[in-house]
Amino acid sequence: MHVTDAYVDKYVAFLDLLGFKSKVNDADTNPEVRKELLNVLDILRDTLCNNDKLGMRFTHFSDCIIFTANRTFEGLWEILESINVLTVNLLNYDFLVRGGLVVGGAHHDENFVYGLAVNKAYEIESKKAVFPMTLVSNEVIDDVKSYGSHLEEFLTQDADGRYFVHYLKSYAEYRGLLKNSLPVYPVYPGEVILEFSGRRIVDFICHRLNTHTNPQVLEKNTWFQNYWNDKVAVKGIFGRIEAGVTERDLGHAPTIIKRRILKSA
Repeated sequence: MHVTDAYVDKYVAFLDLLGFKSKVNDADTNPEVRKELLNVLDILRDTLCNNDKLGMRFTHFSDCIIFTANRTFEGLWEILESINVLTVNLLNYDFLVRGGLVVGGAHHDENFVYGLAVNKAYEIESKKAVFPMTLVSNEVIDDVKSYGSHLEEFLTQDADGRYFVHYLKSYAEYRGLLKNSLPVYPVYPGEVILEFSGRRIVDFICHRLNTHTNPQVLEKNTWFQNYWNDKVAVKGIFGRIEAGVTERDLGHAPTIIKRRILKSA
């Protein structure tokens, strides 16, 4: 088989599903956990897809996901939005995501993926991100700023001034459509109701804070708690995440956005 050389500058994201390995260990003897992991694989399939027009392609193996896109405005928008939607979709099933997003040389087709940018994205994810966020390289930041305000809303900064993909922005910008589970504003076709998924996320992290004793795991959960409280809860639509809350609130179905259908339209 002849492989065509398509090594060009691309946006490259490397994502890792935190806690996936321990779930795999549990799944070996627990059918319920295997079902949970199959749900996660369904989410990956329904959220990410190949899009030749934008050079968008994704590959995943075990807990690792690589996706790439052309170095264009459209390609950058697509990869940022894909990170946003995938991260939130997985949050609905209590999976946190950590990653790195860079720009550089890469080859990515249906058979192979490699390149210096892939190595750089992996290095950012594994050595620099630490917490459940997708850090972006300086080159990506420069590209975002060069395109103007259209893409800047996709990024925010941590306490150290590092830019990462603002995957909670849909919750931070949400106006609130329901009160006591009833509409308070007109709900237009295609509008996503986030009240229920927001409650699930708050519950998941509260439960993590109450039950996880490993200091490294607890540190990641605390980071997410602060991110949510500072960017989302402060707006007053969703509740705060606080340790010590013991009553579970999982009586709501997850809100999953299937971008694959939207992008094929």
